[in-house]
Amino acid sequence: AKRDAKAQAKRDAAEAAAAKRDAQVQAKKNAAEAAAAKRDAQAQAKNDAAEAAAAKAEAKRDAEEARKQAQEQKKQELAEKKKLQLEKAVNARTTQQKKQQAEQAVSKASRGVTISLFGFGGGKSDSEDSPTVSTTSSAPPRGVPVISKWKQTRDGSITGVISGSGAFSDGDPVTTSPIKGSAVGGTVVVTKSGSKYFLDGGNAPAKANNGGAAKAAANARADAAQAAREKAAAAKQLVAEKAARAKEDKQAKAAAAAVAKKLAAEEAKQAKEAKAAAAAAAKAESAEKAKQNKQAQVKQTAKKQEAQATVAKAKRGGTISLFGLGGGDKAEPAPAPAPVPPKKQQKQSKPSASAPNGVPTISNWKLNGDGSISGLISGSPNFRAGERITTSQIAQGRLESGAVVKTGSGSKYFLS
Repeated sequence: AKRDAKAQAKRDAAEAAAAKRDAQVQAKKNAAEAAAAKRDAQAQAKNDAAEAAAAKAEAKRDAEEARKQAQEQKKQELAEKKKLQLEKAVNARTTQQKKQQAEQAVSKASRGVTISLFGFGGGKSDSEDSPTVSTTSSAPPRGVPVISKWKQTRDGSITGVISGSGAFSDGDPVTTSPIKGSAVGGTVVVTKSGSKYFLDGGNAPAKANNGGAAKAAANARADAAQAAREKAAAAKQLVAEKAARAKEDKQAKAAAAAVAKKLAAEEAKQAKEAKAAAAAAAKAESAEKAKQNKQAQVKQTAKKQEAQATVAKAKRGGTISLFGLGGGDKAEPAPAPAPVPPKKQQKQSKPSASAPNGVPTISNWKLNGDGSISGLISGSPNFRAGERITTSQIAQGRLESGAVVKTGSGSKYFLS
């Protein structure tokens, strides 16, 4: 029994050492996985930082381009403004000169002579524009805008400089929709859309639409600058989104590393507890066997002392029966025991197909010479599924598949 206890303690120590080695291997594996996850997170953060830097540089280039476009637009607007002012000054001088020439021609002409005013009213008398009519201007009706320096184009619309309008500033160049009837200076004309205008005497300069063209060019440049600003804002937004994604990825990987570390610590703790439980079980079993051996020794010593006392009390030459006192001559035959009535044969329970709840299963098992069983265990909180173990000596149960056996230490196993 003492040898069995030592053998069992040795097996338990080997199992605990194997569990410890497995826990160390698993902890190293978890640490390696956590380190790999950390390296991946660092590499990803580095890539995200590089992308963010590239996006930031691109946004800076776009902003610089937008600034240059804005400067170029401003320069073009200034140049256009100067050009328009120069054209207005030239047109004003030309109109003044023609007016002076007309006045001189009229003052020098004899009474009743017909004077040709072609060339004094401005504008060309070609096939593109019908000749304008200038008469002595009268006061315009209240609320009717005045168009001066006007001319009528081929489609019947009027082009000139407007004043007295709530929709335009005084001096703005305009072009109406086609009018109804003829265009006569000093009269009110009505367009096909129903608008009314008073036509002042004189025609508009040939390039009266330059202000509109300048505005169109300015609008185009403003649109280009706005598009550049929107592009720069989109690039900035992209940088912010990439930075946010990089931060989220970093937090997720840090959380995964923390979970892996916690799992490794939990597995190490479980392995330590399993080792402590195995050591405690082995110690308890050894103590129980030592107790049983001690009790057996006490009984044997008591029996020996009883035999010695009996021999000492016997008379010389007397016959002493040593049966049951530790050996000696054969004793007289004891009376035959009364026959025991036969017990009713109990029905043997059929082997179970599955293990009861909480009972570990040993598969591919074999019976060893010392009465223990070796095999692959599963369903045990102290060992991994599929780990090979050797139990202590079997004390109860049938040694067949589908049966539950019990060791001398009280552990139960289901034989599969």
